Amino acid sequence: MLEKYPDNRGAALALDALNDLIGERDEALIALESLAMLSESSINMLRRARQLMLSGKTEEAEGLLLEITRMRTAGSVPRELHIMLAFARLGDREAFARIWHDLIERDGLLEPVPAEEFIKYPGDYTLLGEFPFREQIESLEYLFSYGVQENREAEVFAFIHSLPDYLENLLTRVDLEEREYGISGCFAALPVIKAIAEGSLDVIEKIFSTYDPISDERLLEETGENIERIRKSGVEAGVLNELLRWSVDPVQPAGKLLDTLRRHTGGDDEPILAMFDMANMGASGVAVGELASLLLEAHPDNRCLIESVYGSLKSEERYDEALAFADRHEFLKQDDAQFESLKLEALRSSDEEAAFQFLLGGIKERRMLERYADLFELALALDRMDEVASLRWIFAEEKGAIAGSHMLNALDRLKKRDVKEGTALFERAKRSGFPEELALMLLARSLLSAGYPKRVVGLREKMLKTSLPLEEIYPLLIRAYRELGRESEARDVEAMLEAVR
Repeated sequence: MLEKYPDNRGAALALDALNDLIGERDEALIALESLAMLSESSINMLRRARQLMLSGKTEEAEGLLLEITRMRTAGSVPRELHIMLAFARLGDREAFARIWHDLIERDGLLEPVPAEEFIKYPGDYTLLGEFPFREQIESLEYLFSYGVQENREAEVFAFIHSLPDYLENLLTRVDLEEREYGISGCFAALPVIKAIAEGSLDVIEKIFSTYDPISDERLLEETGENIERIRKSGVEAGVLNELLRWSVDPVQPAGKLLDTLRRHTGGDDEPILAMFDMANMGASGVAVGELASLLLEAHPDNRCLIESVYGSLKSEERYDEALAFADRHEFLKQDDAQFESLKLEALRSSDEEAAFQFLLGGIKERRMLERYADLFELALALDRMDEVASLRWIFAEEKGAIAGSHMLNALDRLKKRDVKEGTALFERAKRSGFPEELALMLLARSLLSAGYPKRVVGLREKMLKTSLPLEEIYPLLIRAYRELGRESEARDVEAMLEAVR
């Protein structure tokens, strides 16, 4: 991060906080010192002093703190707060209390504020919000340990009030990052969010168990709600981390993962459902579909789960099951622009004749023109190309299906033994978007029907280089060789056909 933003104070402080969180004190100090070489600031000096103190370099740390206390404030509230905290670390209780009192008095925070107003805008009536969270916590601890009561209750409330929005915003950012850059970019952030939430809860519990800091009933009620939101964010970060990692590498069965997640949430499925939705896992594969199915048993009306199961069935090409599932959840038919295509695939898997009639009817009604190539493929398999010919003008009038019109014209030309023009129209159809392999198969069959077996043999290598099924290519070649009187080669291809059957 610092290589990309070498003079960014926020980047240095963020790296310090992250490395401090995971116990990498040397790395935290390096991040802060890299910024100090460019421009020293009081917050950076406070952070460096802390890391030096924790590393046992007490004398050097105290030297930095003394430098901070000698800084000019220039009317800067954050600078005054930094100086106040530096005095506290040096054990100067009197200086700490004096600066705090002066700030409170100067900002008019000694005047009473209606509870409704304060609950809405606590940041307007407090000072420690000028600090990053770590320094807020430290300052609160000094307010209590030094017995400074002025505005202390308000500061505790404001601190707790600010945490849920902060954590929820981080989770939202993770969601946006996942959508833009992929899942892997979230793996480092989620454990940190979870750790911040859990660490915040530890601090809050310590404050409340030691000092009983809030007496106002309304503030207590609001604080309780905020603490619950903090806890929820930590749980959700842990759940999201597990879900994303599992969706990439589902090493354990879906049922076992769900048991793990429920233990993590204390049996509450709400965070699991919320994070499943946030993770945008509706099309993440078979394993995720299995997890969605298990959750759906307990939450049969959850739309996200329904869509996830449906998407999984489609991705697995279990079309009949997907159709049956959609019949139980009508909104899927309305919301899924590809529902007719799904129905077509389901029919193709069991009844090509029914699939042909369904698609033919859809195209006649100009509803499924994007599937025109499938109609040609089905007609080829069922020998029903004459029925497709009736759609020539529909294809010609629709830009997205005009290749179908060119193909029908090509087939007509070959029927009339106009090979040159027919072949040219085949090429035109391909340039217009007609699938090349299907066009090649149609060309080979049409040439055979028109009495040009030698040209079909000439297409042999081209056909064999495609992904066309050998079971479809070899019969054409066998017939072409026989019509040319090349029985030996026909038998060779017959042997190859037997080998692949």
